[in-house]
Amino acid sequence: MNWRDYQARQRVVELGHRFISYVDEGQGEPMVLLHGIPTWGFLWSGLLPALSLTHRVLIPDLLGYGFSDRREGFDRSIARQAEAMDAWLERLGVRNAVVVGHDIGGGVAQHLSVRFPQRVSRLCLMNSICFDSWPIEMMVQLGHPRVARRLSAQVVHRALRMALKRTGFATAPPDGVLEGLLEPYATEVGKTSLVRNAAALDTNQTQELAAKLAHVAVPTRLVWGVDDTFQPVKWGERLAWEIPGAKLVRVAHARHYVMWDQPHAVMTALYDFLGMEMRPVLEGAEQRDGEVPFIPGPLI
Repeated sequence: MNWRDYQARQRVVELGHRFISYVDEGQGEPMVLLHGIPTWGFLWSGLLPALSLTHRVLIPDLLGYGFSDRREGFDRSIARQAEAMDAWLERLGVRNAVVVGHDIGGGVAQHLSVRFPQRVSRLCLMNSICFDSWPIEMMVQLGHPRVARRLSAQVVHRALRMALKRTGFATAPPDGVLEGLLEPYATEVGKTSLVRNAAALDTNQTQELAAKLAHVAVPTRLVWGVDDTFQPVKWGERLAWEIPGAKLVRVAHARHYVMWDQPHAVMTALYDFLGMEMRPVLEGAEQRDGEVPFIPGPLI
């Protein structure tokens, strides 16, 4: 699906003076998918059709991102995002969920696991920030106040597109994906909000969790594109060491956006983590709808 089709599926819920846009599809055990910077919920659009066959899939745009509230005057840190996710799940009546986080979404997921453990039934981190692995230089530069003042949305959008295309993907993503991932930030309002998001990146907010990860008591799976230069796999190895019982799945021929470089491998890892087999799921979709959700590669 393109980004417009995905956005058309979004709903909106108010949280105090702010609001969150999100997708809510499928039935079954809830699964929350958290994006990173500089993306939004569309990041997960390639996996949504298959995952929603077996789970209630909930994909929020974090505060300040995508089509959630992008106004001025609020805290956009990962600690605050975790509090917002807790309040959002409470508003939806979701007691707990499988939580999957990518990039800073992985940092939010770690905060949820440590500070709101009742919300997390299982934890999956994909090429996640952790410890002092972040922010990367590109995001440090993006978060400087002069970017919002001096650079147009067009200039920032073009620079981000070039950077992600060059280093974020191991192979060219499907047509429209890269453009869709950055679309909410193509306007002046979107650019300013993204700069504020980058300025809120604070490595102290994962460092403070370091000693607490040993107390994460839910099943944990780490899925990592091994060619990632933004969050190298050594950080996944450290997380696997620190979180009790965590298993690291290394995904070859994948960079930061592992779910687009190797969607079949990611789906296989997720279904294995959930104790499910992928073939019956996809065969069931074929019998019901006449087509299988888009997952490149041979079926397992």
